[in-house]
Amino acid sequence: MNLKNLFVFSSDENLKTAAPEKKPETLLKGSFISDNALLKSEFAVEKNGDVKVRNFTLNVGENTLKATVYFIDGLTDKTQINDFILKPLMIASRELKIQDVAEVWNILLIQSECSRTKNVGEICRALNYGSAITVIEGFPDAIVIDIKEWAKRGVDNPQNENVVRGPADSFTEQIRSNTGILRRLARSSDFIVEEFTVGTMSETPCAIMYMKNIVDTKLLDEVRRRVHGVDVDYISSSAELEALIEDDTYLTLPQILSTERPDRTMRAIYEGRVAIVVDGSPFLLILPTTLFDLNDSPEDYYLRYPYVCMTKLVRTLAFIISLLLSGVYVAAIRFHTELIPTSLLITIISSRANVPFPGALEVVLMEVALEIIREAGIRIPSSGGLTLSIVGALILGQAAVSASLVSPVLIIIVSLTALGSFATPNYYIGLSGRMLRFLYIALGYFGGFLGIAAGLFIHALVWSGAHSVGIPMVAPYAPKTNRGGAQIMSVPIWRREHRPDWLNTKKSRQQPRVARRWANGK
Repeated sequence: MNLKNLFVFSSDENLKTAAPEKKPETLLKGSFISDNALLKSEFAVEKNGDVKVRNFTLNVGENTLKATVYFIDGLTDKTQINDFILKPLMIASRELKIQDVAEVWNILLIQSECSRTKNVGEICRALNYGSAITVIEGFPDAIVIDIKEWAKRGVDNPQNENVVRGPADSFTEQIRSNTGILRRLARSSDFIVEEFTVGTMSETPCAIMYMKNIVDTKLLDEVRRRVHGVDVDYISSSAELEALIEDDTYLTLPQILSTERPDRTMRAIYEGRVAIVVDGSPFLLILPTTLFDLNDSPEDYYLRYPYVCMTKLVRTLAFIISLLLSGVYVAAIRFHTELIPTSLLITIISSRANVPFPGALEVVLMEVALEIIREAGIRIPSSGGLTLSIVGALILGQAAVSASLVSPVLIIIVSLTALGSFATPNYYIGLSGRMLRFLYIALGYFGGFLGIAAGLFIHALVWSGAHSVGIPMVAPYAPKTNRGGAQIMSVPIWRREHRPDWLNTKKSRQQPRVARRWANGK
């Protein structure tokens, strides 16, 4: 089939997002007194206790010029202010005997990252992001000096995507730390980090990362169109950006993969995908993604091929159990008792003899109770997690059975559905299964196995029509393509010769046909 038809991108005319109307830019006038008054007003110096102002003088020829440094306490390194701004300008200016104020820029400022600007908006953004602003009498521009230094968390072990054999580092909340980790892993000049901001007021730093010699141009343009088309006041995490750029808000299936692992992100980028990092969030977005990517675990890349096949089958079976088992149980005891072995049917009937609730209501009550326990386990301190699990097991298990509120068989059914959702590697696809489980319980109650079959058919149709940034989420199976990335079953690493063809990458082959040359006697 024609792979170009896989893309459901906007037309070329729509790729150009209408630029919002820009407010007139405020510029410095070049007067030391008026510029300082303007900056003090913009920074609200009299009200902001953390905005510090340091006035000093420096010598230029026979003249003594006034100067001012603005910085925010808590975002800047005071040692660098003293060593690289105040000391050179106050002391070195006298020792070097500079004759022109322009030499301040060329000789005295020894910090690595400096820039000049008249734009007050840019000055405010730089100050709020940890830069020091220097205004010198007779110098036409404000000098922006990068000396940021704020409290930050170091690189730690992944919290949600642990592996036995793979790397043990994860992303942090700092965008520059995250881009640096990926740059170290990329080791290529083709690795591109496009920076931009989101939020008209917060101006949160973000970045799009990709390999320019691999990624498809149309895919990249579509990602740019979406992220640059976001118009909100404030954004603080990648989860908020994900909600703003995903294809279908009301679909339970997650359409963008989030990860905290650098190795998984870099592997996706080398495959031809795009990653998005948001300052303040330790989770990066990988797009496009497919349904089968959501069933992948980072551990799959570090296990031998037979083990990966087994674990993938177990995960698939676990998701099916978490989705359908409760509904199948309700349908069986209501409509299809003839399909249940006689001995098991007698056990079920005898265990439910004193239960006052219908089977469907009994299942719903237990499922709701399980969701309450699960939510409580997230909210309470970690030290109380063991206590909660013991209390939940005793009260909702043994006590509920002893009081004849539920049957022992139902406890087993609900426990299996809970374990199935825990075995799902992606939290959000597991959450989708937990939501849809109640729908299948209703279908089983009203329609039996026929109702569940109809629900599965509609479910497959809906998920088959889902897209991730214009890419079908059930690729490479619908539509069928020749080569795919993540699939139901894995393939040995030495057979992964091609990148997914539905990504339309510039370089389709990622390794030679014979990757194990030693096997051919070479």
